[in-house]
Amino acid sequence: MTGPTRRAALAGGLAAALAGPPALARSASRATLRVRDDLPGRAISPLVYGSNEIGAMEGGALSADLDRAAGVAFRRLGGNLMTTYDWASNASNAGKDWRHANLLFLPDALRMEGERRSEPFSVIDVMHRASLAMGAKSLVTLPLAGYVAADADGDVAPADAAPSRRFKPVRWDGRTPAGAPIDPAVCDVPHLLAKLLERYGDAGSADGIFGYSLDNEPGLWPETHPRVVRANPTVAALIERSIAAARAVKALDPKAQVFGPASWGATEFATFQDAPDWSAFRRYGSFLAAYLDAFRRASEEAGVRLIDALDVHWYPYSRAGDLLHAKDPALGPALLDAPRSLSESGFRERSWVTDVLGVDDAADAAVTLPLLPSLERIVARWFPGVRVAVTEFNYGAGVLPAAGLALADALGRLGAGGVWCASHWGALSGALGEAYRLYRATDGAGGAFGDAALGLEGAGPGLAAYAARSGEGGPVRIVLINKAETPTVVDIAFARAERTALAGLGFDAGRAVGPVERLPERIDGGGRIELPPRSARRFAFGESR
Repeated sequence: MTGPTRRAALAGGLAAALAGPPALARSASRATLRVRDDLPGRAISPLVYGSNEIGAMEGGALSADLDRAAGVAFRRLGGNLMTTYDWASNASNAGKDWRHANLLFLPDALRMEGERRSEPFSVIDVMHRASLAMGAKSLVTLPLAGYVAADADGDVAPADAAPSRRFKPVRWDGRTPAGAPIDPAVCDVPHLLAKLLERYGDAGSADGIFGYSLDNEPGLWPETHPRVVRANPTVAALIERSIAAARAVKALDPKAQVFGPASWGATEFATFQDAPDWSAFRRYGSFLAAYLDAFRRASEEAGVRLIDALDVHWYPYSRAGDLLHAKDPALGPALLDAPRSLSESGFRERSWVTDVLGVDDAADAAVTLPLLPSLERIVARWFPGVRVAVTEFNYGAGVLPAAGLALADALGRLGAGGVWCASHWGALSGALGEAYRLYRATDGAGGAFGDAALGLEGAGPGLAAYAARSGEGGPVRIVLINKAETPTVVDIAFARAERTALAGLGFDAGRAVGPVERLPERIDGGGRIELPPRSARRFAFGESR
């Protein structure tokens, strides 16, 4: 063995600890924060720490294994393949993503073998059992586009577009019993729901499926699935199908949560991709407002809430380049800025999205930036009590440290912003898993981040900060994300009580989430800490005695 012995290394570490905190770097920027621990805070849903089931689509480990390690609490089975998923055979049509082919894409992604690949709804079973094993809730996507794959025989030619022998129609009416024979000519969704209820129990039971999504990104169907949907769907037709599907779900499993419309982005939020009948709904100010109002009226008529979550997808864009699964270090600054569009008033991201949505418009119908307060306003105006979900988002690939920091910032904003459920699209490998563990890992004070977001006053250049606690009298935990390429010195004060740092953990380019070398130095009833460049830390502060 070369280099210093373990004993010498330990002795050196002890000497450094006894020497006290190092002198503050002259090049460090400064930030001051005041935590409003005198106020009750806003509930943080644990379901914002969610992920999409993608199996091994990106290579490497199965997403379920990565989700378990990251502490995921909510998992979604969705995406383009679920729009055309035939539960009886597990076949899907990939649309433009892969040669418009009908194949067993999802069993392949989940690395299923043998007869299991063709067992009815075994894809859902594998996904849901993985969720149960890690204590997470499952959201399963159900088809609304009209047709699903009728075979797994490969490429579908334009001449075989639906309706044809290559596709089977989707049926939502009726109540086929779980034990009835499967009709090979149709995709009978109520039959699937009956079988899921028979196997797992209802959504209120320990093993039941938590909720169902009303398909996926319907505004893009003609682009993503041109063999299934040939013309742009209308707002009226989508709403009619969605409400009928929601009625069927609630009739069979009243405790199941219904999510919709799983819209892909800005242009769908605003006008449903300039739908052919948008002029008839323009008075609402946005497609999402029209969708919610239709569900409100239908729910009042039915005497039951038919939708529980306004579900959107949110992918950041930048004129600097493509940020989806970005691996180019040059895109680091754009990635680090991107989460600000979720909740920061006045921030104008450098992309076409700002041109479509605008910034800081307080109208209660238009979708604007920042996104989360806008969605809350729309819900409050058109269907109070519905909650907000973001079931697809991505801030770069796990090979980039900047992506991990951006994702950590996004998770903080989703939690503090009152989002109910959120699920990342893409494997939680590398820096992305560290972003989740920053909030989910247990620290030396015996807890994770917290379940009530506390207000923060103050700021600093390149700094994102979030505070939370669990229960009265417990430690206050603060997440600090230094996006700058230089150190940042942060002074932390508390409104109600003097506090001392008890424990800390964090990650950066050279380390996974783990205990930090130094805790904040106590000053003026709070603490001071120097954050390394491009780093994330979480500290627990207890009341001083």
